[in-house]
Amino acid sequence: MNLKKIFAGAKGSEGGIYRTASMRSMLLACATSGGKTVFMMLMSYAGYMANAGYGILVMLTGIIMTVKTIFDGVCDPIVAAVFDRMKVGKLGKVRKFLLIGYGVTVLSAILMFHILANKFDGALGVFIYCAHFALFVVGYTILSIGTTTIPAILTNDPKQRPFMNFAATCYQFLAPIILNTLMAFMILPRHGNQYDAACLGEACYLYSGVALLFMALTIFGIAPVDNEKNLGELMSIGNKAKVGFKDMWNMLKVNKPLRCYIITGASDKLATKMATDSIVSVMLTGILIANYQAVTVINSFGKIIALVFAFLGGVFIAKHGVKKSTTVWSWVNIGISVALFALCMYLGPWGMKKIGVGGLPMILYIGLTMGKDAAAMVLNTAEGMMRADIVDYELDRSGNFMPGMVGACYTFTEKLISSLGSTFTTFAVGLIGYVTVMPQMGDKSTIPLFYLTMALVYGMPVLGWLCNIVAMKFYALDKQRMVEIQTSIADKKKALRGKK
Repeated sequence: MNLKKIFAGAKGSEGGIYRTASMRSMLLACATSGGKTVFMMLMSYAGYMANAGYGILVMLTGIIMTVKTIFDGVCDPIVAAVFDRMKVGKLGKVRKFLLIGYGVTVLSAILMFHILANKFDGALGVFIYCAHFALFVVGYTILSIGTTTIPAILTNDPKQRPFMNFAATCYQFLAPIILNTLMAFMILPRHGNQYDAACLGEACYLYSGVALLFMALTIFGIAPVDNEKNLGELMSIGNKAKVGFKDMWNMLKVNKPLRCYIITGASDKLATKMATDSIVSVMLTGILIANYQAVTVINSFGKIIALVFAFLGGVFIAKHGVKKSTTVWSWVNIGISVALFALCMYLGPWGMKKIGVGGLPMILYIGLTMGKDAAAMVLNTAEGMMRADIVDYELDRSGNFMPGMVGACYTFTEKLISSLGSTFTTFAVGLIGYVTVMPQMGDKSTIPLFYLTMALVYGMPVLGWLCNIVAMKFYALDKQRMVEIQTSIADKKKALRGKK
């Protein structure tokens, strides 16, 4: 495939019916996806901090995660409604949301992981921990809503959206590479390879700094379109500029593609969350493979190589649309995961250590991991484009520009699955004997731990990808339908200008 043609597609379509973005804006504006991933990674250690910093039992932590999900459900539509009804000021709309979200999230994380850690226990410890977790939920929700609106606001060009979401996916994969490498080789060794309160307190500042870097890039990238001229026109195309909860409920009830998207987003998040939870990663790499540092290098190398395939995957999406791409790459993910599962089953509970030593087991593991990361990245790119397509579909269908509300439906599902995944994981490890402490590197491998890890790392994701395939059978927004929608929106904008 000719790289010149690939980059030419990223420059946008001709014909005048689309809003196109500059290459610089597409590359920078999506950086906050990496910042959002950073905070998600940091909070994956919340279970460890509950136990190590506040003396909360493992199974009680699982209950707290469920209560946190209920609170999440209340926050999402409220924050989304505030965003969609907010006026565009001198600092724009998206940028204000991102800065507020970052500030609240960082404050809650530093309080939880460092300043107040090991100062409270018992009932008071539970209360303090939950209070700051709730503050984090508010900040992360604001940050999430702001982040999910960027693709729909930046461009509606079908040639550009895959590349923009590819850029967002790159940041989402770059963040774990940077942070997991620094954790494995810099922070963990200083704390005896134990996830104790001191280790996580130090990591908190590292994660916050990396997230700030991503945030700064986004502020510069989104500035050209985060203004009254651009957003004002989009918000006035339809019947009314302000939207409320009735509009959200009607959208959920009538918008079938949105419901299909929610199923796909939920299943993908389940596929990634269950396999990459910090507890599961410790069981897989620190106990079964017993070489956390080596596997970190393998995974980082695999993700870097996967970026190349994800770029080509963006070309595939631009050519075939998100519906076909999601179905095809879900099957690819399933095939590779089954192969990895078969390799681990062949090696067994005590033979998986060969992966960390070298030879054929390591070579097979590296090759399959690279393939899985590449296929997952393509799916992630397709999911981001699907969300933006649904925002445009809703604008054409109802006359309401609702990126916040569409984003709220998605982020609520994302956080619901993430929290339920964490809850299920903490209960599951409790059933195999980890009641008062979390799994730590160096623990002995057991048969129950092996089968639980296999189910979480490979079994649950496969179920999620099967849900993707079923949902796409009912998803109507194929490539041709989106061309019709964008043409209709362009006609409405022309008619609006003609009345002025």
